[in-house]
Formats: sequence, structure tokens, C-alpha cells
Amino acid sequence: MLNNVNVLEILSKWNSWDRTSVESGVPRQITGEISNYLDSPEVIVLKGVRRSGKSTIMFQVMNALMSRGISSKSILYVNFEEPFFAEHRRPDVFERLFNAYREEINPTGRVYVFLDEVQEIPMWEKWVRTKADLKEAKIFVTGSSSKLLGTEFSTLLTGRNISFTVFPLAFREFLSFKGFDDFSDPVRLLKHKPLVKNLLREYMQFGGFPEVVLRERPEAKDKLLKQYFEDILYKDVVWRYQIRDIATLKNIALLCMANISNLFSYNKIKNALGVPLDVVRSYSGYMGEAYLIKEVLKHSFKVKEQLRNPKKIYAVDMGLRNAVSYRFSEDLGRIAENIVAVELMRQERDIYYYKNKGEVDFLVRKGIGIEALLQVCMTGGENEKTLQRELDALKEGMENLEAETGILITEDLEKEFLWRKKRVTAIPLWKWLIR
Repeated sequence: MLNNVNVLEILSKWNSWDRTSVESGVPRQITGEISNYLDSPEVIVLKGVRRSGKSTIMFQVMNALMSRGISSKSILYVNFEEPFFAEHRRPDVFERLFNAYREEINPTGRVYVFLDEVQEIPMWEKWVRTKADLKEAKIFVTGSSSKLLGTEFSTLLTGRNISFTVFPLAFREFLSFKGFDDFSDPVRLLKHKPLVKNLLREYMQFGGFPEVVLRERPEAKDKLLKQYFEDILYKDVVWRYQIRDIATLKNIALLCMANISNLFSYNKIKNALGVPLDVVRSYSGYMGEAYLIKEVLKHSFKVKEQLRNPKKIYAVDMGLRNAVSYRFSEDLGRIAENIVAVELMRQERDIYYYKNKGEVDFLVRKGIGIEALLQVCMTGGENEKTLQRELDALKEGMENLEAETGILITEDLEKEFLWRKKRVTAIPLWKWLIR
């Protein structure tokens, strides 16, 4: 039987109601965006892959509130991955927690409630909707599934939520974690180019999960990444969707990790593993919902043609991929392409690949118009044949789609190519990522 005493005992593990700040690590870019909505009535939703830093961002938002003079007594944080909730997954747990907090802490003024991994409790949507409608609290929620905004939640909170997707660290954030965060001085940036390029190599190998970035030893990074991979599969896919054939799920996941930046189809996976097509389609979809992978379609204004053609597949983080499918030195081009894909997703760009005679890695669409064409070429300027092939594909795409400019992302080459009043700008990957 739950009572105020044992509820507060649990809440006190995560809340101290006499503090003026909380430990929240290196500031994230997205925290400033979220802070713009502290006074709005909408529910703030943070979605994203497990261990990407959603909880830390919540703590940073709490600090933003306290820096405005909000008392810590007006802030309630609940972590639903706390073992206590394994035995208390009933919908009424929200009201019990909230009532105990109000009665025992007696906050004044507006209350700010942070619900971490809220999807662990059924019917959470209705409680959040009620509190939001009654203006009893400003509510923030996180979850490790894109289905956090599922059909019921979307219906209940249409027009009442603002959603943010949290990814592992962008390269700019990665540099900040490493103590390098002055991007305003071009001279200083050029001076430290060797350091930045060396850090880019580390980023390409071990990725941007915050805790992994903070580990010193490569062996520790690798071990943590392998554990993340297992946690995502088991906690966000197997457990959530009650999957029994775990071996097949893992094989599909490993095959996807091994084929980043490549064209693939469900039929190809089916034939490679000898499993039913509907299983491949379902399991791939579940991994997408857990943010482990992202599928990118071929560009076409016809939906049937998009679905009929092979897709391209990308991993949410290169460290995660390399930890379970390690061919780092052979895969630099595909790794660079994957990093560009995730950066475009982080920017909420609408991306496709383009293929005619040649193939363009990324077509960025804005509405029905073409915003940009990007090609990734990491072979180095000395390989003129490869460089020309990538340029020809980019030029063909620009010509066919009537695009005026294109971007060629390279290892070191920085140059402009002009022809027929069109322009291709070659820019090194490190510079494109911190521009």
C-alpha cells in the first residue's frame, strides 16, 4: 500500500527541495531552444535514443528555472526507470506521487513536473492532459521511443505539446565536451585545425553519446557502447514489443549496422537471413521507433516509387555501430556519410537520396522544392577519378532538378567548382559540421 512516507522516500532520491541548482554537466545546444518555452502552456516532449542525454537536458532546464528565481520546491522530477516503479505501473501512480508532493512539500506558485521515461507507465497521456488542461503544472516528459507521440497521445494533446528530438552529441557539442568551444575566431580555428581533425577522427570512431565521450580509455568506451546496443535492443524493442525471436532481431540489427550508408531492401535482408519478409519489416520498424536506425527513401514525388525502391540505412551514432560492426579504417567514407545524415536529421531537414545515372547522397527538400544537394567524398583530392565521379553525379542531379548550388563534403578539399551558372562548394567535413 502506497502512502506519502514511502512515496516521498522514493522522490527524495532524485529531488532535494532546498537546493539552488543541480549538477547538469556541459550545456547542450537544445537546452536553449527548450528554455524558450518555459512560460508556454504546452507540454514539452523530449524524445530520442536511450542514453542520448535527455535526463541531463531536463536537469539543465531545471537550472534555467532556478536561475529565474523559481524555488526548487516548485520542481518535481520523477524517474520511471527507478526499480520501485517495476511493481507500481498502475495509472494512478501519477496522482499518488503528485498529491504526496503537494501535501508534504507544499509548493507555492506554478509547479514544474519532469517525468523521465514516462512511457513505462500505462495511460500516462490522460494524466498529463488533465494536469495541462487544469493548468496545475507545467509538464516535461521524456521517452526512448518515437511512439511516445503515439496515436492516443497525439489525439489527447493535439496542439498542447511541443516536441524535441534529442540525438547524441553533435560535433560542436563533442568539441565543447573536450574543452574546445570557441568557433567565433576563424584565425584561432585554423590554428587548431590539426586538433579539430584529430578530435573528428575520435568522433567518427566512438560517436557522441555523452558518457562515452567522457570516458578516457578506448576499451571503456567500447564496452559501454556494446552495453548501450544491448540495452536499446532489449529494453526498447524486445521488452516493449514482446519479441520472442531475439536471435533474429539481433541478426537484423547487426546486418543493418554493417550496411550503413548502403542501399538495402527488406527482401535483401530476408534472403540473407532466411526469415519471413513481414518479420524483417516489423523488426526494422521497431528499431526505427527506438531510434537505433533511420531509413532514408529515394527522392520521388510519387509515394509508390519511393516505397518500391531500395532505401538507405543510417545508425543513430557511429560509436554504437563501430562497437558491434568494426571495420573503421575501411569505412571512413560511409561513416562520414552517416555522420552527415544524422546531422541533417538533427536539424530536422527532410532528406532523401537521389539516383539517376549517378547517385547523390542527400537531397534536402523544403516542401515540394529542393533546398540543397549534398555529396560526401572522403577519398582525398589526390584521387581525381573518384572526385570527378562524385562531382559528375552531383552536377547531374543539379541539372535534372534545376538546383543552382550543391555541396561536396570532403576530407580536406576546399574549393568552388563553377559551370553553366551553377556552383558546387567543396568543404571539409570538420568545417561543415561546425559551420
